[in-house]
Amino acid sequence: MSKQPPKKTAPKTTRISDPSSPEKKQYFLYGMMVMLFLISTIVFSPILNNGFISTWDDGPYVLQNQLLHNFSWQGITKIFSYGDTFQQLTNNYHPLTTLSLALDYQVSGLSPSAYHTTNLILHGLNAVLAFLFVYLLFRRRIWPAVITGLLFAVHPMHVESVAWISERKDVLYAFFFLAGLNAYLKYLEDEKTWKLGVALLLFLFSCLSKAMAVPFPIILLLIDYLQRRKLSWKPVVEKIPFFIIALVIGYMSVHLQSFSAINKFETFTLYQRIMHASYGFIGYFIRFFIPSGLSAFYPYPAITPDGLLPLSFRIAPYVCLSVAALLAWISTRKGEIPRTIVFGVLFFFFTIALVLQFLSVGKAIMADRYTYIPYIGLSIIIGMVVEHFICKKSPLNYIGYGLAGLTLIMVVIFSFITHERTRVWKDDISIWSDALMQYPDGRMNFIYEKRARQFLDRNQSEAAMADYQTILANDPRDDNALEAVGRMYGKYYHDLGKSVEYLEKAYSINPKNPEVLKGLGVVMGMKGEIAKSLDYLLQAYQLDQADTILLRNISAGYNYMNMPAKAKEFDQLARSLRSKQAIN
Repeated sequence: MSKQPPKKTAPKTTRISDPSSPEKKQYFLYGMMVMLFLISTIVFSPILNNGFISTWDDGPYVLQNQLLHNFSWQGITKIFSYGDTFQQLTNNYHPLTTLSLALDYQVSGLSPSAYHTTNLILHGLNAVLAFLFVYLLFRRRIWPAVITGLLFAVHPMHVESVAWISERKDVLYAFFFLAGLNAYLKYLEDEKTWKLGVALLLFLFSCLSKAMAVPFPIILLLIDYLQRRKLSWKPVVEKIPFFIIALVIGYMSVHLQSFSAINKFETFTLYQRIMHASYGFIGYFIRFFIPSGLSAFYPYPAITPDGLLPLSFRIAPYVCLSVAALLAWISTRKGEIPRTIVFGVLFFFFTIALVLQFLSVGKAIMADRYTYIPYIGLSIIIGMVVEHFICKKSPLNYIGYGLAGLTLIMVVIFSFITHERTRVWKDDISIWSDALMQYPDGRMNFIYEKRARQFLDRNQSEAAMADYQTILANDPRDDNALEAVGRMYGKYYHDLGKSVEYLEKAYSINPKNPEVLKGLGVVMGMKGEIAKSLDYLLQAYQLDQADTILLRNISAGYNYMNMPAKAKEFDQLARSLRSKQAIN
């Protein structure tokens, strides 16, 4: 029998994006991960010099949050107890986030740099996880992973999530979210059930950090679509536990938000809600490429004189319909790039859909922090398009290198913008001054009020007075601003006449405002009109019985009126209340 000649085999080819050997590939991966962590840390490093934003969520979340102080088993149990007063106050259930803040408190008390350091580290780890997610998603291809990791690490829209201590929610939920996606991709490699269990546990942790994690099971289905997983009952059944968790957490979130954060549905018409959601979707999409006009707060639009929303809102639904039609057409095209575009856009949509303000929550129509995870979908599209052209034969690969160069320029520009924007979040005055530069109108009166309070805390009375007068120019019937101006005329300018004038005007607008009543009580007392003073103070007491200073003023008023028994009664109430507050 004659020997058969050996069969010729085609030489193995390696993608341009892959290192030449397994050893080099491993070192390259480690190098990329270290690089991404370092870049994100350097770009965001100014946050280490920032403080708390006390006039926003840093107050209830950290500065006044008693849950952080007790790290015993009983205290931890209270953190996880659904329906706690803190959760109703903040309209959120995120016990793991609260637990992480409690750990910071145990280590450093109320030193803001420690909290910022934790956020900075988590963001660096998230950049690494985003890189690994895309690397595994596209079966060890480097270009898409590197580009996604870089854009995630330095994007200016991520400043709010990283630089704001209260947004520990974002960096923590994203950490578990991305780790869970990576676990699912490892599960798909051999379908070992325990790996799916790890993904489920990480998803639960993500939900307990922030409810915005609930689209996770939809992303798993998108991964199945992208990787052309065979359609059968198994991929559907294995997602059921994920959807159960999503539904439970989603219900809990809506329930807590309903206490005060969710506006009544009749506040806006159905079509207005569609316009709001469409405008938000387009706005987030555009800011991925052109992150300009950033603000800590984006107010709802001012209505035009003819009672309509601005033109940009009215055309937004039609733009979204056009995008949907284009995406549907792309989904019929064959090839990897069309499938990737569909995946990326749907990843972006489903992870941001819950915060597009169709169900109106709060006073803001948009927020930079909502893009923290969603922008990964758009970054993936850029990375895959670059890789697609680079792997083409010359001269098409020059297009790929050109796109890669443009992406690098974008990353460098984003890095500078982000580095500078982190300084905007230094304190209350800097963040609200920046927001008011973007929207210096009556929609932002409550922001002027926040900044004015900070000016008063720093004894900058003239700056505070200017802000309160701006509020009154926008809304002359703002009783809180009138009260503040009246109080300032008495305290800083010693003009009791002006003080009474503003306070009485505030009283005529809202006689049930306890601060107005307290102010009138104090001013009337300074003028020697004790009976009037006591009358106003007692009215205030009916509305606010937890103010020890008010109780002492009432006691002093009764003393002036030669009623020692009543004076003693209110003095004892003040002492008792102060003791209780000291214990708590």
